[in-house]
Amino acid sequence: MAIERLLTGSIKDQIKDLMSTEDLVIEAFRDLVKDELKSHIRNKVEADPELKQEIKEAVSYYFQSKARSIYAELKATRAATRLGLRLLPEDLQGEVGEALVSLFEKELGTLLEKAL
Repeated sequence: MAIERLLTGSIKDQIKDLMSTEDLVIEAFRDLVKDELKSHIRNKVEADPELKQEIKEAVSYYFQSKARSIYAELKATRAATRLGLRLLPEDLQGEVGEALVSLFEKELGTLLEKAL
């Protein structure tokens, strides 16, 4: 059967098939190595309660700082939007403000749907 494939198929296709199989094996091996490393790290962390607690605290601080950063960006965006509206002629401020509120309501609704 392999001889038939050699005689009937193009060498280019056969080399591609061979290479893709090799890539798959290499990728699988990398995944196995990663899993072993993760297991080794997890065992070291589980063996040291102080280290485990320190990692938990560090992760907690990290997420809190990310949340604060996002909150600061939201506040800055709100202030910039308010400034932009005040720079517009008075007859356009209400109309543009309503359009912005509508846009943000849609975006927030979409974001909340994805989050929940």
